[in-house]
Amino acid sequence: MINRERLFATFMELCSIDSEPTRERQMADNVRERLEKLGFSVSEDGVGDMIGGNAGNLVARLDGSEAGAPLLFSCHLDRVVPGVGVKPRIEGDFIVSDGTTVLGADDAAGLAALLEGVATLRERGIPHPPLEIVLSVAEELALVGSRHFDSGQLTARSGFVLDAAGKVGEIVIQAPEQQKFKAVFHGRSAHAGFDPEQGASAIQMAGVAISRMQLLRIDPETTANIGSISASGPTNIVPERCELLGEVRSLDPEKVRIQLDALTGTMESAAAEYGGSVEIAVMPCYPSYKLAEDTEPARRAARAALRIGVPVLFRPSGGGSDANIFNSRGLQTVVLCCGYEQAHTSGERIPLEQLELLTEWVVAIVSEGSDKNR
Repeated sequence: MINRERLFATFMELCSIDSEPTRERQMADNVRERLEKLGFSVSEDGVGDMIGGNAGNLVARLDGSEAGAPLLFSCHLDRVVPGVGVKPRIEGDFIVSDGTTVLGADDAAGLAALLEGVATLRERGIPHPPLEIVLSVAEELALVGSRHFDSGQLTARSGFVLDAAGKVGEIVIQAPEQQKFKAVFHGRSAHAGFDPEQGASAIQMAGVAISRMQLLRIDPETTANIGSISASGPTNIVPERCELLGEVRSLDPEKVRIQLDALTGTMESAAAEYGGSVEIAVMPCYPSYKLAEDTEPARRAARAALRIGVPVLFRPSGGGSDANIFNSRGLQTVVLCCGYEQAHTSGERIPLEQLELLTEWVVAIVSEGSDKNR
C-alpha cells in the first residue's frame, strides 16, 4: 500500500538534517513544507523564544474526509547529541549512520511514518477522521517543548506518540515520573601541601556521598543516576566547590520521593562528616502515567496492529515522552514503538521492514473505525 522507496528517501533526508535540541529550525521548516503539501494547515508557537531555541512546536491540522472524533499524532523534531552531520545509509536490511553520530531514527522514524502514512491516505482516498499533529522541540531535554505547549488548543481526546524503541506492535501504556537534582558541595579552601588539614575538600564530600548511594537499577520500577560531577582548580588547592547533577525515575511516584530523600540524606551526612555543607535543588521534569489496556487509544492501536499482522504487546517504559505531558493534561495518549534499536547511541539503527510496518500501522490506526461503528 505504501510507497516504500519514498518512505526510505524521506527518512534518510530527515536523518541528514541537523536537529539537536533547541536547534530544530531546518527540520521544522522541512517538515512544515511537507505537511502543507499534504493539505495540512500548520502553525508554530513561540516556545522557541521561551527556551532559547530557534524553532517552536508545530501544530498541524487536516480536516476529516469522514465523520469521527479527531485523532492526535505526535513526534519530536530534535535528536540527542551527537546529532549533527548524520550520514545515513542502507546496510543490508538496516538503515544506519556512519558510526560517528546517532542515526536520529529517534524520532525521524515517527516523522517519516506519519508523512508517508498521510500521503498514502490522501493518494488512495482512504476515509479518515480529522487529524491533529503536534511536533515538539527540545523533547530530549526532559520534554521542554511539550511542557511549554498550550495543549488547550487541541480538540482530540485520543493520542498516539510515535517515539519509543521496540518492535512495531508494542504499545507503551505506562511511563515514569522523572525528577532531576543539582547538588553543590561547599568545602573550605587551603594550601594542599602546606596545611591541607585546614581545608575541607568538596570533591571528597561528593565522592564519599556517591560511594554510599544506591544508584542505577533500584527495583523493577525505579532508577537513579549521577550524570555529571564537576569541579575545577589547581592541584595545590583543596577544592571548595563541587557540583553533582543527577536524576531519579520511577513508575511509582512515591518511590521517587523515597529515593530523593535517601539521596539527600546521604549527601548531607557526607558533607557534614567532612566539615562542609551541600545545597540541593530538585527540578521536576514530568509526571508518570498509567493507562488501562481498554482505553480508546490503546484499543485502537491494538486493533490496527492485528490488522497489519504484527503481535500486540502492552508494556511499561523506563523513559518519558511527550505522552507524559499529554496524559497529565487529560488527553489519553499511548506511545507506539517505532522499530529502531540502540537509541541514543552511535550504533542506532532501524530495520527497513520495521519502518514499513510503522507506516502501515499509522495508516491502519487512522482508517480504523471507532468502537461504536464496528
